[in-house]
Amino acid sequence: MGNKGFFILFVLVIIYAHWFCTTDRRADNKAVQKEIKDREILKVTEAQIINKVLEIGNSISVNTQKTLGQNLQKALQEGGVENAISFCNLNAMPLVDSLSKHFDAEIRRVTMKPRNQNDFPTDIEKELLEAYDYQWKDSLPMQSNVQTLEGDKYLFTKPILVENALCLTCHGTFENGLLEETKEFIKSKYPEDQATGYNIGDLRGMWSITISKKHVIQAMQF
Repeated sequence: MGNKGFFILFVLVIIYAHWFCTTDRRADNKAVQKEIKDREILKVTEAQIINKVLEIGNSISVNTQKTLGQNLQKALQEGGVENAISFCNLNAMPLVDSLSKHFDAEIRRVTMKPRNQNDFPTDIEKELLEAYDYQWKDSLPMQSNVQTLEGDKYLFTKPILVENALCLTCHGTFENGLLEETKEFIKSKYPEDQATGYNIGDLRGMWSITISKKHVIQAMQF
């Protein structure tokens, strides 16, 4: 190969090296841009997940309260206060368990003054409930909350207030609707009852609803 051939080969090598480096840099730039975009999407997705948990949790709490309320009203109409108390004693927990399976979530109503001792809060629920209690006592806004749990789960909480005079029939005082005989009947069903002494507007407890991340993601796809 002559000098001219070597020169042409040298030029081709230089051109190829320049093209390769330019292409490599472009690939690197694309990779960097993709990583930045993926991180932005991840942040948005996590925010969207939290919003979806709030939506799902609120829907579950509203529907569960509606179902419990309708059944309680029916028991009250059919047999008065004592029948309603008996209904709660025998059917409230199984009904909530059934709704938990239906909504693919763990549904609890927790309080520091439980009627059923199964409604006493766990450590994390107690912290959140105490925060709601602080807000309620200081007349601060109380909002639904979402906490991230281990095992790809989320905990939705929402305050429960004493909303009307019907609640006071079983949870009030002797001055605002609770009768002595009603309290005695409650004690016969719930010997460790602490769930009386309330007024309308008082903080009664909170909804505690545990939802899996898988369920939330699936709900976002429809």
